[in-house]
Amino acid sequence: MDKGTRSLLTVVLSVLLPVLILEHCSAPGDALWQLGTTRAMVLALSLPIGCGLWIFARERRADTITLLGLGGTLLTGVVTLYANTGDTLAIRPDAPWWYAAKEALVAGLLGAAVWVTGARPGSLLRLFVYADSLFDIARIERRVAERGCGEGYARILRRACFFTGLSLLLSAAGNFLLSLWFLLPVCELPAEAQPLAYNEAVGSMMWWSYVVIGVPLLGTLLGVVAYLRRALSRLTGLSRGEISLL
Repeated sequence: MDKGTRSLLTVVLSVLLPVLILEHCSAPGDALWQLGTTRAMVLALSLPIGCGLWIFARERRADTITLLGLGGTLLTGVVTLYANTGDTLAIRPDAPWWYAAKEALVAGLLGAAVWVTGARPGSLLRLFVYADSLFDIARIERRVAERGCGEGYARILRRACFFTGLSLLLSAAGNFLLSLWFLLPVCELPAEAQPLAYNEAVGSMMWWSYVVIGVPLLGTLLGVVAYLRRALSRLTGLSRGEISLL
């Protein structure tokens, strides 16, 4: 399976199908697709978990993004279990805040890690934007050594770290607010309606977080890549085509 097909399959199994299951299969009933809130949530969460385990089994390794995705999915299950184990049919009143914290956790940790690890080999900056798959880093660093412009090179990478980390921290804040926007109204519904509304809200959040937060985040990271191409070209005298593998 080529990389493009695998990426498409990952999106389908990790996003599209879980959203459809949570939004359309959570209602109880006699129809085959009416799974009820618990079974629908279990099925929706099992798809991204299964996808991550399948990728690991095929490649015999797990990258950082896959591990974080699995961790986030498992935390969704933990928070959902907590939300539905109160003394009544209603979800626990503090569950929206726990869910919002969970949604902010992964992006927030990534943003902080980008700042902490800097731009050295193995850092998260080199995972997201300054990667070997995007830039000819060996050629760039040879030219930097030849020209003796190491301080300018370090300054460019520090700026890239700052904006990459900032974009991830803003994404964390956006995820937190979006979660509260969808989940706090659930607590105002009659107790018997809350479990179904909770599942539907989680499904809606999975979709809208990609649209409202994921797309701007991707745009920001692409902007950092464009900045690196431009700044490194000026610093090294290499053309953008020589610097970038895109």
